[in-house]
Amino acid sequence: MIQEFSVKNFTSIKDRQTISFVANKRMESGAEEFLCIDVTESVKLLKLAILYGYNASGKTNLLIALSFLRDLAVKGRETKDKEIGFIPFKFDNDTVKQPGEFNLIFYIDKIRYHYSIKLDNKRIHSETLLFWPEGRKAIVYDRVRDTDKELSKIAFGSTIELSANDKNILRGNTLENNTVLYTYKKINIENEVLKEVVKYFNETLLPMVYSDSNIEHWSISELLKSSEAKDILLQLMKKADFQISEFEVKKTRKSVDERTFQLLKILNETDKKFDEQKFKEIERRELYFEHKTSQGTFKLPSSEESDGTNRYFGLAGVLRKLILSNCVLAIDELESSLHPDLVSFLLQIFLTNSQNSQIICTTHAQYLMALDYMRRDMIWFCEKGEDGSSQYFSAQDFKIHKNIKLDNFYRIGKLGAKPILGTPILED
Repeated sequence: MIQEFSVKNFTSIKDRQTISFVANKRMESGAEEFLCIDVTESVKLLKLAILYGYNASGKTNLLIALSFLRDLAVKGRETKDKEIGFIPFKFDNDTVKQPGEFNLIFYIDKIRYHYSIKLDNKRIHSETLLFWPEGRKAIVYDRVRDTDKELSKIAFGSTIELSANDKNILRGNTLENNTVLYTYKKINIENEVLKEVVKYFNETLLPMVYSDSNIEHWSISELLKSSEAKDILLQLMKKADFQISEFEVKKTRKSVDERTFQLLKILNETDKKFDEQKFKEIERRELYFEHKTSQGTFKLPSSEESDGTNRYFGLAGVLRKLILSNCVLAIDELESSLHPDLVSFLLQIFLTNSQNSQIICTTHAQYLMALDYMRRDMIWFCEKGEDGSSQYFSAQDFKIHKNIKLDNFYRIGKLGAKPILGTPILED
């Protein structure tokens, strides 16, 4: 679970901005067993954070920053001259020359971790991983760049069980544009702490879902895994009142045209086991939804269903994973293609049935603020300052009386994070 995420000098973010999942004890409403996670006796984290903001305010960039940090841990560059993909804040002549900074405080099995990294598009300047076993702070590793020798120095904490040889292997294989975590993932050494952290970034922190992400394929993959997966997905679809009684995945094989085949052949020319016959046909999986009507039972391919049906089916697969596993998911424009009641219902299912999962999402759906269970420490806003940089703040910062409806205040512009529109009359 995430306790806090902060980022500095990345895309539209200039100064350090932080979003927190720490639950405000003064906002307890009696529904905390559904809204919060008791990580330790003293730490209570929220399951949900919703981010509002006008178009181009930069609300999505906070999610992209988290996704970028995840990719640094699970993906890498094969050569030291390959760019990292970092984009600094460009509306300032100084920040374009400066590195960006990312910090993530998270928990694995009730143990607190703090991962921080500083980098530009070519190299990593510093990287640190701390943890608190038995409540006491300890260093896993601390990496700094020696600018004179143009190489990284990596120091390991005294509590980390790594042989001198393994440390040297890890140091020697860490390219200046790759993280220590990614390097550990690639080489053949074992350490329980590093293993757990890499697993967290790879499995707990899920890939970001964009408004146009094709997540139906994710649900189809889940559907094919087991009958239990199908039962849950079907139950979620039935509860959403799509009048869907059943679904199935049909597999067919399709011939590959000659041009595509030659491309596949080139891409696999180094593979000595390349099977030409295998690549002349590809397997195609198509989802069909069964509808029961007064006129009988009919099956339609997903390509003929509405965008909302396909979007919800995709989210249902994601929702199943959040319920059955402990995961963190970033979703951009949660309400995309969905009816307002469905969005609210989806969140209710997540909050009621998940145990230790979290969602951070962006939305324009103001009606979510008015939901009875929505705490003000769950609601965040984003707007741009005069210098063009994104700034993030929580609804609880406004100290608004609990009897005042937050959505009304937002609607009339009392909370910011809304576009300032001009007259609708166009000039000649």
